[in-house]
Amino acid sequence: MKLLVTGGSGFLGRRVVTRALDRGHRITVLVRGDRAEQIVRQLGAESVRGDLDDPAAVDRAFHAVAGDALVSIASLGTGHATTIIGAAERAGSQRAVFVSTTGIFTTLDPPSKQVRTAAEETIQRSDLDWTIIRPTMIYGGPDDRNMARLLALLARCPVLPVPGGGHHLQQPVHVDDLAEVVLNVLTTDVAVRRCYNIAGPTALTFREIVTAAGDAVGRRVVCLPVPVGPVRALVGAYERRADRPRLKSEQIARLVEDKHFPIEDARTDLGFAPRSFTDGIRAEARLLRAAERPRARSSSLAAFPATSTPARTPARGKVLVSDLLCINVVAGPYAALRFAAAVATNIRAVVSTGTLTAADEAMAGREWTFRPLDGVKITLPGTAFGGAREMYCRGVYFALPGYAPAAGEVVVDLGANQGLFSVLAARAGADVIAVEAQRGFAALLARHARANDVSHRIQLVHALVGSGSGVLSDPAARRTATHWDGEVEDLRLTDVLERGGVDHVDLLKMDIEGSEFALFGDPGWLAAVDRIVMEVHPPFGSPAALKAILDRHGFDATLLDNASRVCTDLGEARSGYLYAHRRSRIPSSRGPAGGTSSGSAGVTGTRPSDPQAVSDAGVTA
Repeated sequence: MKLLVTGGSGFLGRRVVTRALDRGHRITVLVRGDRAEQIVRQLGAESVRGDLDDPAAVDRAFHAVAGDALVSIASLGTGHATTIIGAAERAGSQRAVFVSTTGIFTTLDPPSKQVRTAAEETIQRSDLDWTIIRPTMIYGGPDDRNMARLLALLARCPVLPVPGGGHHLQQPVHVDDLAEVVLNVLTTDVAVRRCYNIAGPTALTFREIVTAAGDAVGRRVVCLPVPVGPVRALVGAYERRADRPRLKSEQIARLVEDKHFPIEDARTDLGFAPRSFTDGIRAEARLLRAAERPRARSSSLAAFPATSTPARTPARGKVLVSDLLCINVVAGPYAALRFAAAVATNIRAVVSTGTLTAADEAMAGREWTFRPLDGVKITLPGTAFGGAREMYCRGVYFALPGYAPAAGEVVVDLGANQGLFSVLAARAGADVIAVEAQRGFAALLARHARANDVSHRIQLVHALVGSGSGVLSDPAARRTATHWDGEVEDLRLTDVLERGGVDHVDLLKMDIEGSEFALFGDPGWLAAVDRIVMEVHPPFGSPAALKAILDRHGFDATLLDNASRVCTDLGEARSGYLYAHRRSRIPSSRGPAGGTSSGSAGVTGTRPSDPQAVSDAGVTA
């Protein structure tokens, strides 16, 4: 059979075209641009040019092909049904299959419902021998825009905020099962002038779907109910301002609507035999893993499903939604709702600056409690919310397993700023040497440490480390820095360790605004360090060069972009993160403060000796 296909280069269309070719059909796909034509050619099908916004061009394309049947997979929600049907009738086509959606049954009244309902009515009034296929939510491959995102999220965050609680029914259908049905319709006479709902074999609550998806990536997931209204309002604000929104308010609203559809007619007439969601989602998880490139890092630190690709800048709306989810997990639903309200109130500033600074500033005026790690509780004033959102909620310094500070460890916080990471490490039970070049941060660091009862665990050293590169290598830039309060010593990292009374470091955290490249120019200090997590700044040097140095000194290193995705390079991004761990670590037996233990690579390790309590003025200069 000679088939003309619309939407043949998309998620479902590619599966239909491939299976149709396997069945011996001759396939021509209507394409609008070069990219779609390239995809179709790679599949082994023919293509014909035509833009659905140009009815005359579509007419010419349909006449040129003169197929036996039309398979219309292009969305009926774009208002092109009249164009497609008219062109098919004028070209002499008789048999036609149209892919619609069960979304037309929603109790909501979005504009898309009206357009799709009108399209179906136009199809049913036509002279074609039509069949309408109405799938539910489609999933099933690395290019799946629904479940692939959920799998990626659950792999990184096993706590999921769920609008409405997730008790309503869903019935997703696997894309391969749907593609088979679309083709079966063409050879089934009883299907002419009939509509079929196509869904999975069993309706599941959204919580059950999340649980199955978590099992597929090896996660036990906790669902946290959140109110639907505020989430819809926030997503609606994003949707109105985004050119191509990746999330819509309608999708949130439909989470509290049962989507359960009978499929008996499809089973009887079309031979429809859908796979279970458990089987389908496990297969999709395997496909996502297979799509990953091998990465040169320890399997114990592997994160699924990170991708070894050049860094790309995530859409602002996607970053905002991700931040809200993480705030909900780390700071609680109330904090997430307050932040959502702050974003909505300050949306003009957020959009114009491209940052969330205005919303962060609106969170001042009260204290907030964060739980970034198991058993770790931190209380901070609202003025520190922006830093805590990045440090604790996004988890930029412990995005990969094995890098969080732990009890009994020695941690060096190089570029301590107001001390958020130092307080985190100390609350986790580590002893911390905090190094900061700007003296003006001392009072803030001392205040945060005192409020969280960890002053006795933190030594503060005012020093400039790696002064040969970076923002603070320029004396003029130092004088204009936000918290600069006079010159400080220029120290090597080995000097810092000596001053702190240690010769072994379990974890080195580093954010020194480009000075990292000068620091790595004399890498002898690496022998004393087990793990490193650092922000890197490509304008001042090459992250690849740092990775090469780490490799020569026995470390496995992984580069992450600002969305915590593994990548091969940072491209044009101004910053990213480099994680590194020693390939072979000699187990250490930590003694009491000041005692010795065996350290990495034969280094004798000690705890910070007589750590000086941090106070507003009590700092080591």
